[in-house]
Amino acid sequence: MKNWRQNKMKPFWLHSLLRIYTLVMIVIIASFAVMLSYADWSSREKEAQRVAQRVTTRTVSEIEYYHRESTQLAQELVENRARIEGIYKYFSLSTSDYFYWLLQRKASPYVSVSLYENIDDLYVRNDFVTGVAIVLQDYKEVYVSTREKRSGEKILAEDFKPAANSFAIPVLDPNSDQSLGVIYISLSQDVLYQAIDNTRGLIPVAVTITSPFDTELFHIGENVVAERENWIVGLTSHGYQVQSAVPKNFVLTGTLTSSAVIVGLSGLFIIILYVTLRQTFSNYQRQVVDLVGSIEVIAQGEEGLRIDTSKKDQELLLIAETTNDMLDRLEKNIHDIYQLELSQKDANMRALQAQINPHFMYNTLEFLRMYAVMESQDELADIIYEFSSLLRNNISDERETTLKQELEFCRKYSYLCMVRYPKSVAYGFKIAPELENMRIPKFTLQPLVENYFAHGIDHRRTDNVISIKVLKGQGFVEILVVDNGRGMTAEKLASLQEKLTQRSFEHEASYSGERQSIGIVNVHERFVLYFGDRYQISVESAEQEGVRYRITIQNE
Repeated sequence: MKNWRQNKMKPFWLHSLLRIYTLVMIVIIASFAVMLSYADWSSREKEAQRVAQRVTTRTVSEIEYYHRESTQLAQELVENRARIEGIYKYFSLSTSDYFYWLLQRKASPYVSVSLYENIDDLYVRNDFVTGVAIVLQDYKEVYVSTREKRSGEKILAEDFKPAANSFAIPVLDPNSDQSLGVIYISLSQDVLYQAIDNTRGLIPVAVTITSPFDTELFHIGENVVAERENWIVGLTSHGYQVQSAVPKNFVLTGTLTSSAVIVGLSGLFIIILYVTLRQTFSNYQRQVVDLVGSIEVIAQGEEGLRIDTSKKDQELLLIAETTNDMLDRLEKNIHDIYQLELSQKDANMRALQAQINPHFMYNTLEFLRMYAVMESQDELADIIYEFSSLLRNNISDERETTLKQELEFCRKYSYLCMVRYPKSVAYGFKIAPELENMRIPKFTLQPLVENYFAHGIDHRRTDNVISIKVLKGQGFVEILVVDNGRGMTAEKLASLQEKLTQRSFEHEASYSGERQSIGIVNVHERFVLYFGDRYQISVESAEQEGVRYRITIQNE
């Protein structure tokens, strides 16, 4: 019979339950892996955008700076009539005649008219300059100089092509403001590489710098141009455009690599958990099968059989021991009942009925609470404790209580209600310390709280709240019960306010079928009977704006 029981339970216990646990586990881990992969992709995408934006900003700043420096250098070459004359003489004279003219030319010792000296000095003072070209208006020749060949040479204007990495600086005669021509200052690409290389090679960046004349001044990242996703564009004040982008495949490749690692680790984790669960379930199944089989044998008439506890663990051991103890007690009770039935049936019935009393219920709840504590179910233990306290207060014969005890009763009731909706309900109760021992009729504030949870709370919201404040005024005590619930219609509020003005009461079977009003009117009646004219109550409400009760009790 034991083997038959094992075969009967195997499909349900091991296969079904283990399969459900495994599927839930796979879904949870897979969802977590997907979220990690998405977070990694999002992080890489944002980092790529930040890098492109940072490179663009820095490159724009560098271009602006070097354009400003180049403009200043070009203006220095034509800053006075002597230097302009030296440039024109260079273009109009042969090389030998130009040197002879320089020897004959008398100028200030602080002003050099030699184009050679001025160009050489420009290279010496500015490491970022790699070349200078001077194009004068109406001249058929162009002066071209490089850092390697500083003296330069004249070439035909029709053969001249400005360097790709040069700034075109228009120059004017400082005296007449007449256009002299254009000076091209070539910029070293190393300074642009330094501006761009701010990621230490971890994130590749493609950068293109375009002049206002739609010519390409600088470009890096040819191998990733076709794969760029979105340009980050920046403009200088002089019309130079900087475009930066991170290759699309950088984010994709990095994300795929990270995702592969995450999936691999997740798969390994799933396998480990599955093996662990399978072993745990197999052991658990054997214990449950033995437990159920033993109970079935006992149910079929083997009253003397007891469950074997030597191979039971944790909660199954507790169930087995409790069941064995229950069977022992049951067997003893059966024997005692049989003896009592023979001698005194009526007395036996009264004794059995007397055993079922509130103390048995409290003891049972206390057992459940301690069991929950043993199983580390602290929240369940708190709920059972509060419920037990609530029952004790309900069953007690006291007709009056203190304000502190009444608010504590309301707190326990609110806590048990809040347990059902832990993320949408809040409550708060406050009492002045000197009023804690003030006597009031029992169950006079709790119905107001109960009305809120029964009729006023809106479960579609997550900010439901109720509060009670007991304050001491000048010659009176004020009790405020406020909530932010559904409130009342104007008709219902008017009807309730009319009832709360009454000082004599005629008890009827119902109050127009409104259960909510019954509890409030009952509270009003008990306060009137207890405090007399010293007591007053008012109520304010509107639909979807909650209810506010104000109870005042004059001091004697």
